[in-house]
Amino acid sequence: MAKLTKAQQTQQTRRAILDRARLLFAEQGFAATGTEEMIQGLGITRGALYHQFKGKSAVFEAVVGEAYREMTDHISQQIQPIEDPWEQLVAGCLAFLEVAQREDLRRLIFVEAPAVLPAETLVEFDQYGFGLLQDSIYGLVDAGQLATIDAEGFSHLVNGALNELVAWVAQGDGAGRLETAQKLVENLLTQYRAE
Repeated sequence: MAKLTKAQQTQQTRRAILDRARLLFAEQGFAATGTEEMIQGLGITRGALYHQFKGKSAVFEAVVGEAYREMTDHISQQIQPIEDPWEQLVAGCLAFLEVAQREDLRRLIFVEAPAVLPAETLVEFDQYGFGLLQDSIYGLVDAGQLATIDAEGFSHLVNGALNELVAWVAQGDGAGRLETAQKLVENLLTQYRAE
């Protein structure tokens, strides 16, 4: 078997730390997770962790960044097979809300991240997802399918509603809140659909 290069070893160590930390952060939260636990069983030292990351907060930020990418990938996968732009908008919004029911992402993104990371970091992570939403709304306005006084403002209105609803869904148990939130979003968007 070929020996790993230094760069491959570094990447392998980084990946192992992120995978272990993600599991711990998702199960017990940021506050209850220590750096010793992050490296336990990995065969690496705390020095190796600090060589990769500046500390526990930096590990957490990297984990949450990856979780946001997974969330936007999920949304993209849901809308990709849909051809109708209106249905894409609705499906994308509903897919975003579904993430609140995924245990591997729910606690990381909607419970821990807002409590630990600065708001600017969360906005930065959300840029791609918000970009998808905004592009969809601008396209529908340009096509005359969405009636609003301002496409940019409407994008922020929908994004704000989605963020509040997804936090509400994430804090509840069962599918009842998800179904209610999805109906509310569909009703909101339908009110602005141009005839």
